[in-house]
Amino acid sequence: MEEFLKDKKILKRVNYWVTIGIVLIICIGIFTWWNNSKKKTPHHKLKPQPALIDNTSTRPASYTTKEFKNLLSQNYPDIYKNLNFKQKPTFYVIPGLIQSAAIKYTPPGQGQPGIAYDMDPQGLAIIDHKYLIISAYSKSKTFDSVLWVLDFKTGRFVKTIALNNIDHVGGITYDEDHKRLWVATINQEQRAQVQSVTLKEIEKYNFKKQKKPIKFEHGTNLSAPLRTSYMTYHKKKLYIGYFDKVEGGQLFAYKLNKKGLFKKDKMQDGLAIPSENWSTYSQIQGISFDKNDILLSTSYGDLNSQLLIFKNKLNKPNYNLDLSEADKTIILPPYMEQIIGKDGEIYMLFESATAFYRQNPNLLHMDRVIKLKVKFKGSENSKE
Repeated sequence: MEEFLKDKKILKRVNYWVTIGIVLIICIGIFTWWNNSKKKTPHHKLKPQPALIDNTSTRPASYTTKEFKNLLSQNYPDIYKNLNFKQKPTFYVIPGLIQSAAIKYTPPGQGQPGIAYDMDPQGLAIIDHKYLIISAYSKSKTFDSVLWVLDFKTGRFVKTIALNNIDHVGGITYDEDHKRLWVATINQEQRAQVQSVTLKEIEKYNFKKQKKPIKFEHGTNLSAPLRTSYMTYHKKKLYIGYFDKVEGGQLFAYKLNKKGLFKKDKMQDGLAIPSENWSTYSQIQGISFDKNDILLSTSYGDLNSQLLIFKNKLNKPNYNLDLSEADKTIILPPYMEQIIGKDGEIYMLFESATAFYRQNPNLLHMDRVIKLKVKFKGSENSKE
């Protein structure tokens, strides 16, 4: 009887510890699942897109990813070190450099869909962390200009949007307050104008089915500058500037009304009148605002480009965006175009991988949009 009771106590103790063990295993499993679920969802490798989508190329025009990284790290090590490799995509492949769907501007086939082999990227815009837009024009002027739409989160090509002009489209910008994309164009009198299209129309547009250019919603002729080289939207204003090869350029600010359109009381002879203007350094290609900074890109010819970073002092009298006023100057590859400062990073577009520039074997062909950290660490010219 004594042995039976003893065995019973032992069995009870064993069952107790077995139960404790099972509970611990379950708790550890739940904790592991909870801890993993807190971690950032990994970026799953996507299957490669077809080389062509609706007659627009989706692959890099010059290099594989490995080749591009190696060349960038060899030639511009400080730039390479300041790229964000943790946040995907690291780069956005510029589509349409090999070929692009577009509307034919010249005979034969004028006004009909065709394929352009000489598209030159110029403008850059980001739409609500949803799309990245690149504008491009035909170098030979045989095709109308286009917009290429990419998925902002994956970098994958979405579609081509055909425009109804052969303009340089060097400036595009997105008004996130009114869901409107502005595009710099030229009117029939060869004066600067800006036209807009809504996000709704951008998403609805299908070139393959419609076979015609997208319709602009609004258009406004500008009194200044005579030509538009670059443009950005910031705090209910459009900032529009003129590129000059030698002499200093000009930057103009246009206040928009509550609907995000040009104010009618600020018009003269059918032309919008700017509310403010400043002198700038020559050879400006792009402008953007990031928190308290103004970002300007400068480039001309096959010399290195520059990113100029200024503290925003536009409200100070007699302040101008001259090279001497820049707080930082960062050296970049040649042929940089438009830039965007967003979320602590600077998105940069280059035109050096077009069919024309690919003929130069001594040039680094930047066939991708790159992202540079605003808090740049490396060799730079700085006032500090």
